[in-house]
Amino acid sequence: MAFLSPLFLLGALAAAIPLVLHLLRREPDTTVRFAAVDMLQHAPVEHAEKRRLRELMLLALRVAALALLAVAFARPFLSSSLAGAATGATVIALDTSYSLSAPGRFARAQQLARDAIAAAPRGHVVGVVTFADGATVVQAPSSDRALAASAVDAAGVGYGTTRYRAALTTAADAIGGGEGRIIVVTDLQASGWDTGDLVGLPARAQVEVVDVGVPPPNLALTGVRVSGDRLIATVRNVGPTARDVRLRLTVDGKPAGEAVGRVDADDSTDVPLPAAKGTSASIAVDDPEGIQADDARYFVFGESARPLVLVVTNAGDLNRDAFYTQQALLAAGADGAAFDVAGASGAKLSGWDSVTLGRHAAVIVQSTRGLDQRGRELVAEYVRRGGGVLVTSGLDVDAQVAAGAVGAAVESTALPPVTAAEARELAPADVRHPVFRTFASNVATLGLVKFRRIAVARGSSCHALARFSSGEAALLECTAGEGRVLVWASDLEGRENDFPVHATFVPFIHEVVTFLVGTRGRGRDLLVGSLPAGLPAEPGLRTLPGDARVVAVNVDTRESDGARLTSEQFAASIAPRQPAPDEAGSPADPREREARQQEARQGLWRYAILLMMAALAVESVIAARTT
Repeated sequence: MAFLSPLFLLGALAAAIPLVLHLLRREPDTTVRFAAVDMLQHAPVEHAEKRRLRELMLLALRVAALALLAVAFARPFLSSSLAGAATGATVIALDTSYSLSAPGRFARAQQLARDAIAAAPRGHVVGVVTFADGATVVQAPSSDRALAASAVDAAGVGYGTTRYRAALTTAADAIGGGEGRIIVVTDLQASGWDTGDLVGLPARAQVEVVDVGVPPPNLALTGVRVSGDRLIATVRNVGPTARDVRLRLTVDGKPAGEAVGRVDADDSTDVPLPAAKGTSASIAVDDPEGIQADDARYFVFGESARPLVLVVTNAGDLNRDAFYTQQALLAAGADGAAFDVAGASGAKLSGWDSVTLGRHAAVIVQSTRGLDQRGRELVAEYVRRGGGVLVTSGLDVDAQVAAGAVGAAVESTALPPVTAAEARELAPADVRHPVFRTFASNVATLGLVKFRRIAVARGSSCHALARFSSGEAALLECTAGEGRVLVWASDLEGRENDFPVHATFVPFIHEVVTFLVGTRGRGRDLLVGSLPAGLPAEPGLRTLPGDARVVAVNVDTRESDGARLTSEQFAASIAPRQPAPDEAGSPADPREREARQQEARQGLWRYAILLMMAALAVESVIAARTT
């Protein structure tokens, strides 16, 4: 028997209170002579021994109740020898990304994970993390290795992409600050590390990679586009030899023909499909030996694949009011994608309805002039339903009007302009945020921008993503309904800073808008990893909650790339760090963690409470009969 909080056992000293009171109440019996005592010989006489026994029972029950209460607070549990001998933790990080969906590949990964569990050091507790786009602890570190093996057996390959950062961070959190090993079972997809990724792990956490092996040759459908009355499918051949391909087209759920083509080794080709018209389509390629998840592609007719961004300005003339923002959005970003842009004045927007505004994937507010109460309510409703809005703090933006429009408690106060020598600089406060992922490897480039005039922005439901060199918040992220709201404490047109003339302006605008677009996706084309909660994380044709439109959900084609890492290249993206205090409140020592888990499973404190209540109930009955 062990206790999670043994100091509470000191509370058992309170059990001495009824004992002391019992001893103090004891009085010596006095002898009283009474001549007529013979007259009482037939009267009922209470037996002293019986009364003394009841008092002792009452005393014992009261002492027991107090002792059981102290034991319950001390959280008792039956400790195992393994828990007491635990000297570290081993966490298995099992890759469940769709690159392992080729026949037999994931079964091999599971076997390697089971082997790693069996080979874990004798004194280690063992846990399991599964990862793809994100990572999940499916079995917390425990001395019961059968539980870890069962978690591996229950895992399944999905449609997500490989993200090593999520896997290692989650596994490190599960280990805590003690000695530990992270065993990553993966196929070493090169796309699992984003450019500039560098993850810091506790200095005492060792990382080992178990390679599932080279993937088989694979055919992947990487894109679909419209050309006249035909669909054109792009097929990628990840293999050492040229291959013939056969594509099957389905339109609105009905077969619409086939097409054939040939793809050279390690190359892509476009295959024209039969002419077709409809609402939606799916294309499939025959590739029984390769990765299964990328053998189908879905498409929705009749809408641009690029999301439409609305920029609200004084007159709605983007060439005059928002030239730099417009050009940045129209330019291709780092991923080759761009946005469609529309302009509107505040007065024009106020005359729209929710359907018209809902056609826009994100809204940038550079002016609130003419935005009346109806317009503000319209934008606030747009945000509540999941829309994304960026509010700037230029001279044409009224802070109170903007706050009403986004439905968030945001305040903004303009500061006087400063000289060029006093100009402020920009520094991200959270480089892990999606807005700054492009700059992860070279954050210093953002510090080259000079801000001559800024606003002090704050909000009770906001937190700073970036700050100026003078300490004020530069970019706020605010909570408002189901949507996303960002507040930029300057302007975007170069009137108050020189941001538009820097090379970082276009990628910054793209990342901000991509974050705001969020689950509203790129037009009608979404990726599995960016779906709203509640929708199955798998490709297909879907109707989003609160949106009557049908959208195409496809896998991220980066996972189909056959490029692989070496173990050395994998290790190069890991930097040791000193363990930080555990913010989640879980113990860093694996022995303490195991003790907590055993105590939680056994719940012996509940039985102590039940026994205490039973003792008090019996005490009440005996006390009533004694008085």
